[in-house]
Amino acid sequence: MRVNQLKKTLKSGGVALGTLVWETRGRGVVHTLAQAGMDFVMICTEHSAYNLETVVDLVAHSHAAGITPIVRIPDLAYQHVTRLLDTGCQSLIVPHVKTGAEVRRFIELAKYHHEGKRGMAIYLGASTDYEDVDPLTAMAHANAHTLLGVLIETKEAVENAEEILLPGIDLALVGHQDLAQSLGIPGQYDHPRLREANARVQALCKERSIATAGAVTRPESVKAAVESGAQYLLYGTDLVMLRREAQRAAEAVAPFRKGKTSAASE
Repeated sequence: MRVNQLKKTLKSGGVALGTLVWETRGRGVVHTLAQAGMDFVMICTEHSAYNLETVVDLVAHSHAAGITPIVRIPDLAYQHVTRLLDTGCQSLIVPHVKTGAEVRRFIELAKYHHEGKRGMAIYLGASTDYEDVDPLTAMAHANAHTLLGVLIETKEAVENAEEILLPGIDLALVGHQDLAQSLGIPGQYDHPRLREANARVQALCKERSIATAGAVTRPESVKAAVESGAQYLLYGTDLVMLRREAQRAAEAVAPFRKGKTSAASE
């Protein structure tokens, strides 16, 4: 059965690099990210139009490429958790959690007995990498290799952080855009209240051995993110990287264009 390399890296104190995809699809995308040296691809189903079959294909292509797929589910619902786990994904992130009860429900849905009550569907499928495995062995392996992450992105979540960051949660991400809005300071990402909230989450995660995420937009930002304690380095998105390279090319060509203002300079 498949080892969850991302979970293994984070639990050992290592650093993992990846990006978020929500517009691009197909095997070439994830194979390219893997060949470029990334460790994970975060597949967003909260803010994208991806359907389940597209996500499952991206998960399968990621495994084939040797890069870990981690899916941000739309919300905490039975079908969003079990269907992805049963079709081969080992790493899930749930958005907008506000209470410890929600997190306990997330763990219950995602883990088998005795850690949870995940629905049983162990029949030579993707969840066991198509191996013929004894159910108890498969259950123990799944519990050990399922990575669960939470997004802290509301004022309530910060206030309830102690009960949210429970055993069974492996990764915490602070959603700065939503959190700033929830705090009444939308767009003010350097605001002291946002920095205080982020520091609170980071301190609790460090105390409880839960990995934290760092948003990285430029290569020169990596050092600061790692030194802040971040292990899960989320480097932009598919569109950010595509736009950046396209804009660099457009800027290089701009001096040679006649009678046309480049889109990059508008």
